[in-house]
Amino acid sequence: MTATPVPLEPAHVVMMYNANELSDDEIALFNDKHAPYSMERVDTDLTAMYSMLAAGTQLDIYRLYGTFVPAHNSRHIIKDLTPYFDVSDILKPDDLFGVNDLFVDRGNRYGMVKDWSPDVSIFVNKSLWEEAGVTPPEPGESWHLTDWRALSEKLTVKEGDQMLVWGTDFTPNEHFLFWLTTTFDPPRHLFTDDFSEVVLLNDPDTYEVIQFWLDWKKEGGLPSALNPHIAGWSGQDWVVRGAATTMWGYWFSGMAESEDVPGEDISMLPAAKWGPNYSNPCVTGCGAVVTSTTKVPDAAWKVFEWFMGEEPSDNRAKSGWGVPGLKSQVDLMPREEPWRQQCFDLVQWEVENTTVPRMTYSPYIDPDAFKAAWNKYEEAVLRDEMILDEMLETVEAEVNEAIQEGMERAGVA
Repeated sequence: MTATPVPLEPAHVVMMYNANELSDDEIALFNDKHAPYSMERVDTDLTAMYSMLAAGTQLDIYRLYGTFVPAHNSRHIIKDLTPYFDVSDILKPDDLFGVNDLFVDRGNRYGMVKDWSPDVSIFVNKSLWEEAGVTPPEPGESWHLTDWRALSEKLTVKEGDQMLVWGTDFTPNEHFLFWLTTTFDPPRHLFTDDFSEVVLLNDPDTYEVIQFWLDWKKEGGLPSALNPHIAGWSGQDWVVRGAATTMWGYWFSGMAESEDVPGEDISMLPAAKWGPNYSNPCVTGCGAVVTSTTKVPDAAWKVFEWFMGEEPSDNRAKSGWGVPGLKSQVDLMPREEPWRQQCFDLVQWEVENTTVPRMTYSPYIDPDAFKAAWNKYEEAVLRDEMILDEMLETVEAEVNEAIQEGMERAGVA
């Protein structure tokens, strides 16, 4: 005798996500396909998220970068999804790329990436290199950041004080230190072993990296407060053919082709090395988590599972805006044009050759706190109004104070 499935009880799920990442048509599809479960989307706003949770307003799923997971878990605001992953036929643990471990904290899995990229890849506009008489490295050729800096000067085009083409056009969406410390031996992060302090001034390797990038900015080789972008940010500079190179992950292939930059001009290169280990990690890993306060956990999981492994996930994989979080969806990535095939092939190479597939961050502080402290003082150093040691000492003090507060909230201080 076959058991009769128990009918699902109606349940409504509120998901905080960006409109360009979850369409009205996809939401309508879910509501039809998975009735009596239903869902709605609200715009991403982490400040509003904290207010909603504090007020008891329904919020079941929200958009989050993986580097924020340890801090959100220490505040007990995200739900352990390990039991759901363990029995899922759609999000199978052995089908998850390693970067999904950005959402693992203290052995438990709290979410996964919606898509991801090896984030330190370098996109080259081949026609601008040809006009400058410079030969780009081959896609599999190892090169150093000092090599890139030297080539960048030859690729830069100016008319008086006006920048026409940046040799290197790059402003990280978090901070360059997140990228570069992973290439040391052994792979590194910015904190003490117990993550209770950030260490910048007294770590010779990290100090050297900081000095390298700030000197490059001071000399005008990178956009900064002293030398602004041509069209607002590095991606738009590239689109209008104002960047010979830019350092973004595979996701950038979603916007790399434009009226001024045809596909035949595009090449994606591995990361430039700094230390002895090659690595091109996923730096932040955008994905989703379920709130610990959800009153509809099973329905929330069904929305999560659908968003991460069914139609929305398929659509993202086909778009070229990121590598899917599931290994089984890799074949959906675009390869119809030679330049897209080259990007695809390089991603496969990165998966095999990257020493550190993901970043490691302190569980007691949001990455934004580090970014805010750094950004308060960088311009003063670039203008020689503050010495570097003073800046690093001040940033350390502010970040470590925030870490201490986070440890107290987590009950470990």
